[in-house]
Amino acid sequence: MNMPVPGAPAPEIVTQESLLLGAAERIARIRDGRIAMHIHLSLLRPQNRQEGHIRIALRMLEPMVNAYRGQMFLLGNSDIVFMLKEPNPVDVENMVFKLRALFSKDPLTYADSGDGRDHFSTMYDLETHYEGFLDLARQTVADAKKRLKAKSAGGKEMQNLDSKTLGAVLERLAAIDITRLIRRQTAIVITGQGNAVSLFQEFYVAMAELQKALAPDINLLGNRWLFQHLSQTLDLRMLDSLRAMKLTERPSTFSLNFNLATAATKSFADFEAGEAPGTQISLELSVLDILADSRGYQALRPQLRERGIGVIIDNLNALTLRLMDIRQFDADLYKISWSMEMREAEFGNAAAAALMSVPTEKLLLARCDSEDGIAWGLNQGITRFQGRHVDAMLAAYTMHHCDKAAACTLAQCIARHGVVAGPLRLECGNHAMLDSAPVMRAPKPKKRQEGL
Repeated sequence: MNMPVPGAPAPEIVTQESLLLGAAERIARIRDGRIAMHIHLSLLRPQNRQEGHIRIALRMLEPMVNAYRGQMFLLGNSDIVFMLKEPNPVDVENMVFKLRALFSKDPLTYADSGDGRDHFSTMYDLETHYEGFLDLARQTVADAKKRLKAKSAGGKEMQNLDSKTLGAVLERLAAIDITRLIRRQTAIVITGQGNAVSLFQEFYVAMAELQKALAPDINLLGNRWLFQHLSQTLDLRMLDSLRAMKLTERPSTFSLNFNLATAATKSFADFEAGEAPGTQISLELSVLDILADSRGYQALRPQLRERGIGVIIDNLNALTLRLMDIRQFDADLYKISWSMEMREAEFGNAAAAALMSVPTEKLLLARCDSEDGIAWGLNQGITRFQGRHVDAMLAAYTMHHCDKAAACTLAQCIARHGVVAGPLRLECGNHAMLDSAPVMRAPKPKKRQEGL
């Protein structure tokens, strides 16, 4: 065993950045036909830079990198750099498009800064732009050293969830009342008579509030696989809370935002059996979770249908629809996230074309934060909506008919509709209206703009 020499410099720590620099230096004389790609995931907003998505991106890239005798590096700031030898340009272009779709919730993937640059990815032709790529590799090493120095100097960072901290987090979860962390949001369907009728109430746990209450010092989303184990335990706690939920009127149709594995548990079967006859339950499953366990989903889907449980595929958007045929999931409803870019002619037309293969009665436009989303959806024949604008519609209707409305603001009414317990709910003087499913007048579709 070699003993360290007193006063000698510490050995260089091997990092992905140092490996990248080494690879960049080695190809200096064999650059013909080689390219490098830099995917700038560090520029994504923090909430869109989750470890689970980054792992999926790496798995997506792996077959292409292997096929073109390349190398791939995941940098400490979450950026991905890969090198390829004599690749088919179409393959590279398609892969970058798929990566862009994976992170399409973030403005980085579609924003135009006006300078003509693509801020999501940068390509280097190593025959002609080798020096620029070498400079990049050197800079990543310098940046990694700065991060390491800041960390060793006592810079406090939120700790990622790991096997050691998971046990402590699960103990805290068992001790807290999560009912106050449960949120609900109404989805509506617009009828032929121009009315907006409640389609279902979605129940889910507010992750930001859970983070504060459970582990403010631990990044619960820092490890996708451990978080999945945590969230399955959370699902079971949520089922217990929903059974004991005290509402003046329990919804006859509701959806539960759960893990795929939860649907196969006895706890879920018991919850289902305890609901009043005629209650319609749907499960909202993330498309990423389904893709991670497609066999499990295909085995469970017919069982759910036989029991009358609806399936809603969540976390879809206009770009992901162009990458896959969502009909393969055989779902009852597909949730498409609205974005303001859909108002633009090219993006909006592409989104509308991607939806054409699915019957409109199976589409729900989610995240409608303004009337623009509902207007766009109506112009495409979509009649099912969810989002903050729907929340505001419901609160405005409540205040118009509520005898206690004088004591409230619209923002307060919106917030109280979104909880099932706690101080916000207790402040409401009319729980009957808070828990009702009214029939409202729907906004009329706006005239389509030229090009949309």
